[in-house]
This record gives sequence, C-alpha cells and structure tokens, in this order.
Amino acid sequence: MILVANTLQVRETIPVMPDADDAYRAAREELRRAEIAMRDQIERVADLRRRLPVGPVLPEYRFVERGRPVRLSELFADGKTELIVYHLMYWKEEDEFCPMCSMWVDGLNAVAKHVERRANIVVATRAPEDKVRAWARRRGWNTIRLLCDDGADFARDTGAEDGNGDPVETVAVFVKDGSAVRNTYVSHAFTLGEIRGIDLLTPVWHLFDLLPSGRDDWYPSNDYALTGEV
Repeated sequence: MILVANTLQVRETIPVMPDADDAYRAAREELRRAEIAMRDQIERVADLRRRLPVGPVLPEYRFVERGRPVRLSELFADGKTELIVYHLMYWKEEDEFCPMCSMWVDGLNAVAKHVERRANIVVATRAPEDKVRAWARRRGWNTIRLLCDDGADFARDTGAEDGNGDPVETVAVFVKDGSAVRNTYVSHAFTLGEIRGIDLLTPVWHLFDLLPSGRDDWYPSNDYALTGEV
C-alpha cells in the first residue's frame, strides 16, 4: 500500500507560472480563496446529506437482468449495505438513449470497479432489455451492472418518470437496514430550471469549468461517443 509521506504540507503559496504579473497574482489569489470556500461548502453539503433522517422502508421493487428477475434487496451484494442507482432516460420507440445520461453513465462505467469496493452501484432503465444491451455495447459499458425496470413503480416512486410518462434524469441511494431497504437520497438533473442538479456525477463539466471559455452552451451528443460496435 502506498502512503502519502507524513511530511506533506499544505501549500499556501499562489499556484502561478513564473513571470506572472501582479494583476494576475492578485486575481489568482482571489480565485484560490473562492476555491477553498467552494470546497468547504461542498463538504458541508455532503455532511448534511449524510445526516439526513432515516428514509422510508421500500417495497420489493423488481427488475430484470439478462432475462432473470431481480429484487431490489438482491442488489446489495457481498455484505455491502449501500446502493447507488442511476436511472437512464429512455423514450419509447427510440433506439438511442439520452446523450446527457449516456455521458454520465460513461463515467460511472469507468469508475464502477472503484465504487464497488465500498458500495453497490447499478444503472436501471425503463427501456426493453435488448435495447439497453445494444446501447451498452455501442457505448462500451462493460463494467457497470445494467437492469431494466419490471413495471413503472420504481421509476414513478423515485421521480425517474413524471406524471406524463416522460423520463427524468435521476440518481437515488438506498441502504439495507436489516431485512428492510430504505431510501436515503434522490436527486434529479433539473433543479430551479437548470440542468445542474447532479453535475457532480461527471468530471466533464468540472474540466470545462477550468477553461477560459467555460461550459458555454455545450451539450453532449451521441454522435461522437459511439464505439462503432453493434
């Protein structure tokens, strides 16, 4: 196991390149302090999330995995008592899935093996299994577990499907409490009219935020991300 040396010290100097002028240094120092405040706020929010009261006991929602029925309680594997579910948006009669969701799942697929060291993680969808499996092959999703909802109850109860039957970007967290499964957290991409509610699920936005041009009005597309596999 590689350990960070205990002599590691927190840098208090401004991170700038050589020959930066005073105006740049002053602006960078202002930004550094704002970045520290943002980090502290993120940690406060995470603490509030962890301290939410225990959520409701849930029914045994059912899913399908490669033609086999799977219950919600069966998604807690290897003694792990926490479960993250991302619900992939799908419109009936469509062959492609939401490009924003697909970008998020691209990232989740990449880190799934790391997450599984501590918690269970799956992607669920209202799509037929043949379509989501075909989409997974095209996207190269080869590590994250994929499920299909057996009925509409799970999507409707988590808000992953609205009253009109339209899909909603959703992440939900569950815990195993003895023999019961409880919900601890649900969030959606759309908050206060903006698609910013679950930005933390992908590094793409945060990398763009490092650029002078920022995010601008960029939106992911399925065209450039396909692997070409069928």
